[in-house]
Amino acid sequence: MDIYQSLKELPVHSRFVLAMGFFDGCHLGHRKLFEKVKSLALAEGALPGVLTFWPHPLSVLAPDIHVPLLQDRKEKEQSFEKAGMKLALFLAPDREFLAKPAETFLEELAALPGLAGIVTGENFTFGHGALGNSPMLLEFFQHTPIRAEVVPLFSEDGEIVSSTAIRSLIQKGNMTEAARLLGRFYTTSGDIVHGFHRGTDILGFPTANLELPENHVCPADGVYATEAIIHDRTYPAITNVGTNPTFGNEERTIETFIFHFDESIYGSPFTLRWIRRLRGEIRFPSADALREQIAKDVREAERILATVK
Repeated sequence: MDIYQSLKELPVHSRFVLAMGFFDGCHLGHRKLFEKVKSLALAEGALPGVLTFWPHPLSVLAPDIHVPLLQDRKEKEQSFEKAGMKLALFLAPDREFLAKPAETFLEELAALPGLAGIVTGENFTFGHGALGNSPMLLEFFQHTPIRAEVVPLFSEDGEIVSSTAIRSLIQKGNMTEAARLLGRFYTTSGDIVHGFHRGTDILGFPTANLELPENHVCPADGVYATEAIIHDRTYPAITNVGTNPTFGNEERTIETFIFHFDESIYGSPFTLRWIRRLRGEIRFPSADALREQIAKDVREAERILATVK
């Protein structure tokens, strides 16, 4: 998949159809839109692609507001490629761009020599003050050679699938429902950092400590059945999110005990796949009581993970 950073970089001698949106999480609803892009591209003899934005526009308009995201840019690129997109344009929404009237942005799109079609979701907005919307887009391109399509919001079991709804589910620890709307298990990636070494020295369960990714949605505090992905290999695991109240910590951490694993992975690429929440975080009366509970958590996680395909 080819990556571009500006409208001027897009191919001049190749035709393409673009999905337009932020696409955080690349969930089931987004995939319906990507399917529409691919079918339209096939009909037009064009390449399917994506026009998206990075960082999130709100981080520019209101930098003091924390915007938790389901994916970082690299993960988003991987999702686009997996969905069959052949090119991706990442526009940087600086203040000059965000001040641009919606009509001006549409005119810039229409001037692209290779643009054969454009597809958005029905709730997509653009331009200064978010005054541009899908009806405006359809009307603008109605009498041009460029085909414009709007994909209705997608519902699963009567519930509209949205990035906002999925973020809320994850922040509540409902990983099962989040996975259903995402169409996959939620993942977080980051660096392994040194922790308090209590897992090894006190509890007998050595843990890999994942640095909390900045601006990434973090599951609710608690213990989870997870899968650790290291060097393209997947290992069963349990993960604790929280402050370890048994030891009186204040810092929130993500600690993972990987089953049947005894390798140093500091500095290695590390991804966690979140399967199911086992319980909330509990303050135990002693390290021995905590150790006993962890052993129970491991057995329960092994039972759950054995059913994951």
